[in-house]
Amino acid sequence: MSLQDQLKALIERHCATLTNEADAIGSHIRQLEDVSIDSSEAITNAIAMAHKIKGSSGSIGFAAISSAAGSLESYLSALASTGMEPTAAQVNTVAGLFDELNTLVRTVSPESSTLYNAGIPGLTDRITAS
Repeated sequence: MSLQDQLKALIERHCATLTNEADAIGSHIRQLEDVSIDSSEAITNAIAMAHKIKGSSGSIGFAAISSAAGSLESYLSALASTGMEPTAAQVNTVAGLFDELNTLVRTVSPESSTLYNAGIPGLTDRITAS
């Protein structure tokens, strides 16, 4: 299998795992709507998942998903820094940011990665040299 084929396979796996990762964030965000529980753990977990999606998606050619995850991460981090329970308006903002991310995740395809058919010189050079 060529390096370009390996990259394509990695991108395809990434697309498959994005849905599960978005579902996990969604679960944490739904916990924010329950005012009877402490939201700090849900926020911390959602920040970690958004950070993971931001980094992995950005590295593998999905800039829009990376940006949306980064916006969600930043907003959640700001909420966490207050040490207070989020207001209903803040939870609505979080839900809106998540909806933007989730829409991108649900409609992504491997071919939408900028790296999927990029023919990266370093990869193609190695393929032709071997």
